[in-house]
Amino acid sequence: MVIKYRPDIDGLRAIAVLSVIFFHTGISGFSGGFVGVDVFFVISGYLITSIILKDIKSGEFSIARFYERRIRRIFPPLFTVITFTVVVSAFLFDSNSFESFGRSITATTFFCSNVLFWKESGYFDASSITKPLLHTWSLAVEEQFYIFFPLLLIGITRFSKNRYLQWIVGISLVSLMMSIIGVYTHQVITFYLLPTRAWELLFGSFLSLEVIPKLESNVQRNLVSFIGLSLIIFSICFYTESTLFPGVAALAPVLGASFIIHSGKGGASIVKKLLSYKPIVYIGLISYSLYLWHWPLIVFSKYLIMRELTFFETLGIIITTFIISVISLKFIEKPFRVNYPLISNRKIFVISSFIMSMSSIIGLIIYYQNGMPYRSAANKDVLFVQRDWNKEWVLNSRKYNTSMDFPQIGSQHTHPSFILWGDSHAQALAPGLSVVSKKYGLAGVLISYQGSAPLLGMDMNGSDYNDATYNSKVISFIKSHTELQTVFLTAWWSGYTDVNQGNTNMTDYIDTNFGQSKEKLFRKGLLRTINTLIELGRRVIIISDVPQIKSSAIHAYYISRRTGYIDSNIMPTIYEYQEKNSVIIDLLSRYKYNRNVFIIHPESVLLRLKGDKIIDGSFGPLYSDNNHLTPVGARFVSQVFDEAFNNISNGKWKNK
Repeated sequence: MVIKYRPDIDGLRAIAVLSVIFFHTGISGFSGGFVGVDVFFVISGYLITSIILKDIKSGEFSIARFYERRIRRIFPPLFTVITFTVVVSAFLFDSNSFESFGRSITATTFFCSNVLFWKESGYFDASSITKPLLHTWSLAVEEQFYIFFPLLLIGITRFSKNRYLQWIVGISLVSLMMSIIGVYTHQVITFYLLPTRAWELLFGSFLSLEVIPKLESNVQRNLVSFIGLSLIIFSICFYTESTLFPGVAALAPVLGASFIIHSGKGGASIVKKLLSYKPIVYIGLISYSLYLWHWPLIVFSKYLIMRELTFFETLGIIITTFIISVISLKFIEKPFRVNYPLISNRKIFVISSFIMSMSSIIGLIIYYQNGMPYRSAANKDVLFVQRDWNKEWVLNSRKYNTSMDFPQIGSQHTHPSFILWGDSHAQALAPGLSVVSKKYGLAGVLISYQGSAPLLGMDMNGSDYNDATYNSKVISFIKSHTELQTVFLTAWWSGYTDVNQGNTNMTDYIDTNFGQSKEKLFRKGLLRTINTLIELGRRVIIISDVPQIKSSAIHAYYISRRTGYIDSNIMPTIYEYQEKNSVIIDLLSRYKYNRNVFIIHPESVLLRLKGDKIIDGSFGPLYSDNNHLTPVGARFVSQVFDEAFNNISNGKWKNK
């Protein structure tokens, strides 16, 4: 049974899809545009429930017919987009990105991509730029809902005396409470999974029950619809990626959509007329294709150019998305949804099963073939460099202290006299120190742990692993090994001071005063380390951080091999570097004339380089991602360590 068509609902779809597109393309004023998905949920819940209930009441409802309509509506555009993403990804993605993409194909095919993307990362994470099917999480939520919801309505009809209202309200409240609580405890799960999103669809279902009286007064309809539109616009304009969402925050767009839908039942209003304007309605009619196509185009564009889009690039993507969506509506969507479709009712399930099987198999092959590195010579180059990064020196180093499993660097035939202590940046720099120390006949000990900076008394991870305890053991090790007279300190310093990146849950285990800023905690921790080492009679060499480049070098390296394109501005300017590292630069300035502290600046060598030298130098890329050096990069900057090792070798120590 067909329900009465309402053009204003298509107009509401237009607002929803445009807000999502403008959010994803970074257009100013749409920082909360992701709420368009929530508006879609309400619309979907209202329309689908209305159809199901009318069919049930008329005795015409069929599970098979329901799923056939869903297949005709969802499958043709979806699998067209999947095919497109497979072809482009096969050319554009390196093997690591392509391997991950393979999993997303299979997950999207079986409408469980929301579970996959929950496990992989958050919706707003930078890694989303390598996930052209990320946006299908919302489609997965809807389809999971429609697997169970028709069965629930049939069960209520047969066994619960048509108590639809009680069941829908009850389940909605449970789901809403889970969402409100979940954003504080498990936000990513709450964002992605059906149990904490079902209430949004059920708000639409509630509207379809016709239990709320229609608004007969023109004043009432205008007031309610205006409030609804205002709630949606407010959330689009003022929500941001830092908003705790969904939870209570999702009530604004959900109630806004509900108010507009309900007010439109009673008659005309200003908002209803606005949403029924033909150009807006047409955008609503192509909204499904717009939603499916816009994100892959954005992902592939950003992946190729390795930076944010310019205004004209953004405009080009939006125009391209509209052109493709218009074509999709005419040649892909409508032919499968007319009264006499291309494929008969009997064949639709067989063909759709075959398509799903083939799609999932393709995804699994890509995944289990490790991203098919044999696709291009560029992949082989990347794999060779990766093996070089992983195996070049660490696996060939003997252990200096078996109890803490520290590798020895530099000469393997000399007793160590120095320590390189830090996080993963220390391990990345170790090949450079190893080369120079070996030249002077010296050896050292590498003490490194990923994500753990040499900040005494501080826990950087906010997890069960306690950095404070680990660093205390390192100090004990230094105390007991008096032959290790020089300590090099290095880490991703900006990662421990910038609130927008790196480690965010720093805790002081010595001074337990709460409310201290991340910057203040960092200063206290590093000063404790420096002063403790000086008190132990050690010379301290602090290595300032290498510049953080503007995109992943392995990504840029692959693109340069595949297309010949190299971003010449991948390295930050001196000003950008100083701004990002202002805290550590200011802290180190106080030790400029301290005879026990020596400062080394590898950034002085790197900041002079252009993109081609960073990404594709004579012996490979200098970075392994956007902030760690490769062994090639570490050796490239090793010249800055000459003076320090010369002083150690000659028994001299003079701070400049």
